Amino acid sequence: MKVLGILGAHKRDGLTAQYLAATAKGLPTAVDYELLYLADYAIEPDTGQPNPVLDQLEAKLQASDLWIIAAPTYWGALAGTMKNFFDCMRPRMVRMTKAADTLPGQFKNKHYLALTTCFQSSLENFFVGITDDTFKTIDRVLTGAGLIKVGEIVGTGTWQQHQPNPQKLALCTRWGAKLATKQKKDDNTVKRYIQLFGMIAVMALVTMGLQQLLFNVFANGQFWITYATFVIIFYVLLASLLHFFTFLRHRRR
Repeated sequence: MKVLGILGAHKRDGLTAQYLAATAKGLPTAVDYELLYLADYAIEPDTGQPNPVLDQLEAKLQASDLWIIAAPTYWGALAGTMKNFFDCMRPRMVRMTKAADTLPGQFKNKHYLALTTCFQSSLENFFVGITDDTFKTIDRVLTGAGLIKVGEIVGTGTWQQHQPNPQKLALCTRWGAKLATKQKKDDNTVKRYIQLFGMIAVMALVTMGLQQLLFNVFANGQFWITYATFVIIFYVLLASLLHFFTFLRHRRR
């Protein structure tokens, strides 16, 4: 197994780089690991002309089974170095249809781990979601290219800090150990159905509890108000939960 750590940061030895290094440290010695520091390359768009830099980067991506995408969050979004890399590599990552739809290209079914850092504290990031757009950009690019996501790591509170958080370093090392065990399959359909069943069971319990608390409907045997309030409350809870897990759920702490 070969793992490629792709670092898109201003500093080769900054906090983001240290978290990436801790992740690589957790990999077993049998795993072949290579660090790709994007600032070492003059990355320019692929315009159809000879582009030896992109050829070299493409070869490294193709030779790797799993990518660790490591870049800080600046201005609430993915750092420009990594974004430029994604933009310039786009024609080599996806295929375009006549209708301008994107289809997975040559990197389909590879795996990736997303790692970012931000100045804000864990508490602020938890409620505001400073790093959400960074993860969304990484996911949009790589899932569009057909890669399969294995997880996220976020390092918070990096403002004026020169040493990484020891707990985060330990988390990164544990993730490195996980990455060495390649998944036998990526179909989580059964797991998702079980999770959905659990969510529905919990929401049904909460809904009926709210009905009883607010309207005392079960004691009075009022069928139609029981039905109407159950549908409304259940719909609001289910819509909110699905929105969170579909659009907003990212690792924030």
